[in-house]
Amino acid sequence: MQKPLLEIRHLNAIIILSEELNYTQAAIRLGMSQSGLSRLIQDAERRLGRTLFCRNHTKVELTDAGRTFIAEATLSIEHEERAIQYTRSLAHHVDDNLAVGRSQYAEPILTDVLLSVHLPLYPNLNVSSHSAFAPELAAGVLCSRLDLALITHPAANPRLSTVRLTESPMYILMAEDNPLAHRPKLKLTDLALSRWIVFDRRIHPPLYETLLHGAQAARVEYKGLDHVMSAEEAGHLVARHGGFAFLTKTGAFRVAHHGLIAKPLDEENLRLDVHLAVRADNSSKLLSEFVRAYMKKLKSVLEPPQMNLPIGLPNGRSGPLGH
Repeated sequence: MQKPLLEIRHLNAIIILSEELNYTQAAIRLGMSQSGLSRLIQDAERRLGRTLFCRNHTKVELTDAGRTFIAEATLSIEHEERAIQYTRSLAHHVDDNLAVGRSQYAEPILTDVLLSVHLPLYPNLNVSSHSAFAPELAAGVLCSRLDLALITHPAANPRLSTVRLTESPMYILMAEDNPLAHRPKLKLTDLALSRWIVFDRRIHPPLYETLLHGAQAARVEYKGLDHVMSAEEAGHLVARHGGFAFLTKTGAFRVAHHGLIAKPLDEENLRLDVHLAVRADNSSKLLSEFVRAYMKKLKSVLEPPQMNLPIGLPNGRSGPLGH
């Protein structure tokens, strides 16, 4: 059997060095000497016939070939980890596995219902969940690292099949003594000339750009822009320095206490619609059964039966899962 061009140890070293861009720090993470890491990287580059890193006495940078290679190497590692997980599951008498991704913007109830689904035909089904940024979730489904994902505002892609689950406005977190705190809802124009606190662009690039482009189109100027990774971090900044934080409903109400209050943002283009996404060509019977059971159970949770009210909603309206 022909030896593989690169071994797992090469892939791990390349990925870690690409994250650190520092031989000393990367070597510490890998538990090896700096000289050993250098030799391993050089060996990988020799085998590939490509230079992956440009290095001098002051800095380390990825080459174009290195950036391309990293994307594929990361997928290889992830597939290996998933194979190991499945093997271990078999050892514990788990017959089937589903890997589910979820956006940080998705409300917890969507994940709670998903993890509570039981299929009689698959009694030993193991469902594992993975939190990631929106672009990573879509890529994970497309490369089969994830079987399905809960994605906020997924970009249009013919290779993805999606269905909208929920929709809700963004919420603005502010101090209780803010002059706008008495209003039932807010517009972007209400927040002009103030400091804005937003989730980092990496969490959801399209939503981030929609917010800033929307402000530009409405000619709304802000005094400054702070970036955070969590609702708690945003709440701390608002409490200490004022301003307005753009959050999900769940995140806003989680931190809206001790002098902070949350109000919905009334902007049609800045709503958080969460979709269930699967690969369009995925013909798995297990996945089909799981999605069907999930949609049915989620609808019963989001739209509980109204025992004492007439059937149907006024004006023929339907909920987010209605057709």
